Amino acid sequence: MLNILFCIYIIGKLYFQKLKNNNNIFCNAIKNNMSEKNNVWMHIFEQVKYDLLEDKIISATDIKNAGKNWNGKSNQFEPRLLCKQDSEEDRPEVFKQNNLCIISIKNGDYLLTKNNIYFPLSYHGEGEIRLLRKNNNSLILNIGNSESSLLDNLRYSGIFETEDYLNEPILFGPLLSGRHRCSFNTTIGTKEVSVDGSQYETDACYESENKVLLIECKAKNKMESFNIRQLYYPYKAIYDKVVDKKQIIPLFINKNKDDTIHVWKFQFMNPNVFTSLQQIDYKVYKFV
Repeated sequence: MLNILFCIYIIGKLYFQKLKNNNNIFCNAIKNNMSEKNNVWMHIFEQVKYDLLEDKIISATDIKNAGKNWNGKSNQFEPRLLCKQDSEEDRPEVFKQNNLCIISIKNGDYLLTKNNIYFPLSYHGEGEIRLLRKNNNSLILNIGNSESSLLDNLRYSGIFETEDYLNEPILFGPLLSGRHRCSFNTTIGTKEVSVDGSQYETDACYESENKVLLIECKAKNKMESFNIRQLYYPYKAIYDKVVDKKQIIPLFINKNKDDTIHVWKFQFMNPNVFTSLQQIDYKVYKFV
C-alpha cells in the first residue's frame, strides 16, 4: 500500500513539475517576443530618425524599408503585427518608457503620439456576480468557446435587452460584421487628427428602436486597459450616420479564465473627441 501511495506521489510531483515547466516556457516565449518587438521598433526609430519627442506619422513602407538592413528575421517587419497594440501592456518597452502610442490614421499610415489612447479598466465596485442562464433551445448555440460564441450566448440570454443596456427588443443584428473603413476628424488628447480610410472591425452591433449597442469583446485574463480606437472608430462611423436619432451605447466585455464575464458600459461625452470616453457602469456575470 505504501509503495502504491509513493508511486502516486512521484507521478503527481512529476506532472505538476511538467505543468510548471510548460508555463515557464510559455511565459518566456511571450517575454522573448516582446523583447524582439522592442528591438525591431528601436531599429525602426533609428532608421526613420525619430527622436521620440514629438508626434510623427510613420508609414507601412517606412517600417518595411527599415527591415532591409536588419540582421534578424525579415518577417518581423510586418506593419500590421507591429502596430497592433490593443492595450497599454502590449506596448514594447521603448513605447512605455517614452509615453508613446501608435494608432492607424490611414490605410498604411500610423500616428506615433504622446497622447494616451488607452482607457484603464477598473474592477472596483463590481458587487455580486449576476448569474445568467444560457438559452438551451438551440442545438448549436453552445458549440465553441470563442469570443463570437460568448457574444451569441449573451445575446440569446436576453441580457442586452434588459434595462441595464437597450431596455427594448433587438430589431437588427449582429450588424457591421467584417472589415470596414472610416474617415473623420477628431481630437486625441491635445492633437487634432484626420482619419482617412482607416480600417475597423466590430465584434457585435445590435440595433433596437431607439438605441444602438456597440460591443468590443475579449477573452483574456483580467485586462488592465484597452485601446479606445477599438470602440471609437466604429462608434464614430455609426454616429455620423445616425447623429442624434438613436443613442449609441459602447460596451467593452472581457471573459476571464475563471469564466466571470466583465461588462463595462461607456459614453463618449463628445462624439468628436476620441479621448472623451467615460465609464458609466460596470457589472460582472457568470453563466450557470
